[in-house]
Amino acid sequence: MAPTIQRFVTGPIENNTYIVSVTPPKCIVIDPSSGCGEVFAYVDEHGLSINAIVLTHGHFDHIIGIPEIQKRFPATEVWVHPDEKPLLSKPEYNGSPLVGRPFAYAGPTRDLVEGEMELGGVAFRVLHIPGHSPGGCAFVIGGHCISGDSLFAGSIGRTDFPACDPVALIDNLKRKVLTLPEETVVYPGHGNRTTVGREKRQNPYLS
Repeated sequence: MAPTIQRFVTGPIENNTYIVSVTPPKCIVIDPSSGCGEVFAYVDEHGLSINAIVLTHGHFDHIIGIPEIQKRFPATEVWVHPDEKPLLSKPEYNGSPLVGRPFAYAGPTRDLVEGEMELGGVAFRVLHIPGHSPGGCAFVIGGHCISGDSLFAGSIGRTDFPACDPVALIDNLKRKVLTLPEETVVYPGHGNRTTVGREKRQNPYLS
């Protein structure tokens, strides 16, 4: 069954939060920012239940909606690459003081590992893409790739934060994302979607 991927623009800097479902009523939420009202309205309308929170990385705009999700779905586990855990627990690492809202998530987490996984009825492949952050990940779901802040339409993630590595980011994108089929649809952490083929031909950072 093909995945259903629904985008919601949430939070103080217009983060893309995604609901992904393959076998309803199960679904997962990826990168929940604050203000999840539309997310919950969609879940209710389609009779869904959020079974996992999956994070592409730990910067504040991708994690500050965790309490909202867990308040509504208390049993929902948080999955993140282990190298991102310091960002979740320390506001000075995740950037939240920059918007005047220091935030830390102190709850339990489960580890994402590179390779094949299945959560909430969604089978996907984890790609570890360090560079924008140490444990940044992208998720390949069928012919789709949710790229977080590693890859955008016509751009790549910022590398001027602590623990960034611009060389590693570009290397990993070229080896792990640009080698996907060109028709793969890329869903970034901010902005509109693109395709692998378009980024191979037009992205000035990856040419």
